[in-house]
Amino acid sequence: MIKEKGLSFRIHLRDACGRQSCRIESLREENGEAEFQALYKSLDEYFSRFRFTLEYGEDKLNFWILS
Repeated sequence: MIKEKGLSFRIHLRDACGRQSCRIESLREENGEAEFQALYKSLDEYFSRFRFTLEYGEDKLNFWILS
């Protein structure tokens, strides 16, 4: 889904005691605020289809999937 939208990011999924933890990796140095905002919007829309919400960390490079 991320690749189809032309965004150059990778999401790393890991388990974290009771909820899924993820980390965002930028694949291009040129990714700026606009690309990150497009990614956050895409992730929120995707997970909301499954009735999940996302909680982002302070750095917005880590997030957790909440039911």
